[in-house]
Amino acid sequence: MAVIEHRVLPVRLEAAPEPVALQAAFTYRSDRPYELTLDFQGAGRHLARWVFSRDLLLDGEARATGAGDIRVWPRRHRSEPRVYLAFSNGERGCVVSARAKDVRVLCRRLVGLVPRGEEQRHYDLDSELEGLLTR
Repeated sequence: MAVIEHRVLPVRLEAAPEPVALQAAFTYRSDRPYELTLDFQGAGRHLARWVFSRDLLLDGEARATGAGDIRVWPRRHRSEPRVYLAFSNGERGCVVSARAKDVRVLCRRLVGLVPRGEEQRHYDLDSELEGLLTR
């Protein structure tokens, strides 16, 4: 049975001239251990959904990672450490940031549910690929 972790973090849309407060709902399922879903909510409505590699967030907490559509990196903003996430669909893009301590707690929980290197115990990638290729 899948364990689902759902955590809502306050984030900032890093927009000029001032950042805009949003909510970021992170959802992780142990039966889909390679992916992380992120839903942005603001002004009482759903704004966007991104599904990306859990490793991007885990690695991006400590160092710059990612290329193309999604990049993640840590940075000190004034006195507060933050983790930045940049999203681009080729036409539009945005950068949001969350407090590093909130991201650290989330990452520890994700690794606690499915430790790195043990993803295959929760998801049979070979079987999934075989099913896709035989259709």
